[in-house]
Amino acid sequence: MESHVQNILRKRVCFVNLFLRIQFHNSRNFSINDNADEKPIFLVGQHDIAIIKECEKDNDLNNDERTRQFTDFIRVVVKGGTGGDGCVAFNRGKFESKVPPSGGNGGRGGNVIFVASPNHSSLHSVLRTINASRGQNGKGHMQHGSAGKNLIIPVPLGTIVREFVPQPNKNQLEKVDYEGRMNNNENLDEETKLAKKRAKTWVHYPRYDEKNTLNSFFLEAEKMMEEEERYNRPFKTEEKLNLDLSIPDAQYVVAQGGSGGKGNPHFLTNANRSPKYATKGEEGRIRYLELELKTIADAGLVGLPNAGKSTFLTAVSNAHPKIAPYPFTTLNPYIGTVDYSDRFQLTIADIPGLIQGAHKNVGLGHSFLRHIERSKVLVYVIDLSKNKPWEDWNSLQNELEKYRSGLTKRPSLIVANKADITEKAKKNLPIFETILKEKEQEIVIVPVSAKYKKNIVKVTTLLRQIVEKVREKEELP
Repeated sequence: MESHVQNILRKRVCFVNLFLRIQFHNSRNFSINDNADEKPIFLVGQHDIAIIKECEKDNDLNNDERTRQFTDFIRVVVKGGTGGDGCVAFNRGKFESKVPPSGGNGGRGGNVIFVASPNHSSLHSVLRTINASRGQNGKGHMQHGSAGKNLIIPVPLGTIVREFVPQPNKNQLEKVDYEGRMNNNENLDEETKLAKKRAKTWVHYPRYDEKNTLNSFFLEAEKMMEEEERYNRPFKTEEKLNLDLSIPDAQYVVAQGGSGGKGNPHFLTNANRSPKYATKGEEGRIRYLELELKTIADAGLVGLPNAGKSTFLTAVSNAHPKIAPYPFTTLNPYIGTVDYSDRFQLTIADIPGLIQGAHKNVGLGHSFLRHIERSKVLVYVIDLSKNKPWEDWNSLQNELEKYRSGLTKRPSLIVANKADITEKAKKNLPIFETILKEKEQEIVIVPVSAKYKKNIVKVTTLLRQIVEKVREKEELP
């Protein structure tokens, strides 16, 4: 009975909320001068519900567009998992004075692994501090600890990973200076230093901490572990990371986990039948990394702000970047895929507009130009309706060449956009073609109207021919 009453009340509350929202929706269609008596009152129906859902959908889209995040450069700290500690245990039995050791080894720490994911397009989801899980400690009855789980981090395809040496801040310098003075030979005697080192390395049987340090078997085991560490040291030295994650779904270990500690059976000898000590797990590798995303695409759109690059990308591909009649509408790269009738595909990257001085990082030029470096073909999008549009093309080539020498020598295509706006565009086209011939530039110029999708098929056909030639050259040995 109570549940039935609650359902009725819930339905009435939902009805009232829906009715009030419809009244608010209807009131927006009238001006302030309208009389209250003339406002119609609509009953709640499917049409009204559809209107509200459509408004909510538009609001959600606007919110998603506002909150869309894009990051192409970050610095992170990665740390492999610490290895588990070895165990000190014995197989106890009735009437047995000497029992064999049965402590298991600790599990290794987890690795930090980067995966080049074609499904990711930004670095904003990568955490700034990445720690892999710790290995479990060993247990009695020869139960070895399980290894820590590897931490797999997906990063966008085309990410460059570089290791760097961090510059400590003032607080860190003071901490390092304090710890250095505390660990200095002037402040610590040899016994205290040795005790600290042993505390980081060894696990003792309960109430055997001091007894083990006086035991000759323990001293021999300590020397053995030091020799083993000295032997393995050359194999642990690694060069600084410098990776190019350009192969889809390829995995790269960027921080290895520490090895697990040894259980007390590892120190069993003919003379020492009941070792009462084991070793702790090693710390995982710590690296300081820079992640820089360079978009991978078959063709990259290069142009000044408001030249129509986003409109062109929308016309030829499945991408839907934001389009507006003002400069710098596009603030981060978009990648679209052009599908042909024979299932051939190529990708096009829409790069934010470049301005004069972009090679000097004016207007975030470096952040935009880094996405051009991996494009196999350059597509210059020029506004043909402007005065002297060929000067825009010269400016773009100048910025690209100053940013990286030889970048303008890649296969190129000029898309003369907005060719249908004014008569000036029709007069500029032959002049532009003549200038290209005088400079002996073997670049095809195609007049288009990206807004009305005129002459788009010709552009996509020429672009496919250029991309196919580039791919054939790459496949040659």
